[in-house]
Amino acid sequence: MNRPLRLALLTNYIAPYRLPLLEALRERVGALRVLVSTSAERGRAAAPSFNGLDVVVQRGVSVRRTWRTSRFAEPLDLHVPLDTIPRLRQFRPDVIVSGEMGARTVQAMLFGRASRVPVYIWATLVEHLELERDAARQSLRRWLLARASGVIVNGGSGASYIRRFDVPDTRIAVIPQTTALEPFQRIPLARSAAVARRILVVGRLSTGKGLDLLLSALAVVARRQPQRTIDMCVIGDGPERTRLQSMPLPPNVRVVWPGHVDYEALPGYYARAGLLAFPTLGDEWGMVVNEALAAGLPVLGSRYSQAVVELVRDGANGWLVSPDSVQDVASALERALDTPDDVLEGMRAAARASVEELTPARIADRFVQALHARS
Repeated sequence: MNRPLRLALLTNYIAPYRLPLLEALRERVGALRVLVSTSAERGRAAAPSFNGLDVVVQRGVSVRRTWRTSRFAEPLDLHVPLDTIPRLRQFRPDVIVSGEMGARTVQAMLFGRASRVPVYIWATLVEHLELERDAARQSLRRWLLARASGVIVNGGSGASYIRRFDVPDTRIAVIPQTTALEPFQRIPLARSAAVARRILVVGRLSTGKGLDLLLSALAVVARRQPQRTIDMCVIGDGPERTRLQSMPLPPNVRVVWPGHVDYEALPGYYARAGLLAFPTLGDEWGMVVNEALAAGLPVLGSRYSQAVVELVRDGANGWLVSPDSVQDVASALERALDTPDDVLEGMRAAARASVEELTPARIADRFVQALHARS
């Protein structure tokens, strides 16, 4: 029988949707300490409650940078913790899991090698974006991956990228992301005619989320089908909000912008929608996909989201789109909106069934099993 682990988990911050998984992990190890670079992501209304988790905010520096890809550019905070090694020495972990592959993981690796503690890299990434990283970063990643006891990725795209560094499959654990789904699963599957095709968007309003493409596609479809009224609700805030709200739309497109909504209130918005649109230009996962499927919303999702690729089956519980142009998104949107009522009803049931196994408890079990198997 495996002994309980003292697990140190290193990450930037704890998003509200990540709490249920961490709580499930805490129940399965001897001790869990989470070292974070900041108590809350920049732009959030308030720092989240940690629900009794053992969380330590590290001393460090943060630098505002712009992440540039071939598809979008977004500002982000680069966090460099300065006290990882003394924090780990104080906690004395049996195993370390470090998110991303930068300064914190370098420090974790140095501590692990000196103390003979296994270090796992939690590589929440997607291949098509990571291939654009510069040569220096790729070299650092090769150094880290060669020394890691194992690598945890979200899905097949992440695993494919890690294999490029000659990491064998025996050291890669594919574990999807999830959150507490019960609040979304309690939503009735039935939708009224007024709600069945109402579009919901949930997320940060930034260039990488593809909302400008979606709004332009809505305008194309609305002009093609002037007899149809298209309703959409956009939950979230961000630097692109003013520009997006000013985009011209035909009179038969109605968009409401509630702005930031507390996480606990999100299920109510899912209950008043018929499908989720997620036209992202690049997402390592996309927890809104889990939430929508659990709520019974078929997902019109981008192939540039790892959650969409892993969870959405075209024509079964959603519709896949490559958001490379307005026309691509408009064509996919028409497919979704023109889906017959009886087919849409079946898709709602299939959506919910597709994530029944993705509970925090089961994902935490897989997480701990991966650590034991490779320690």
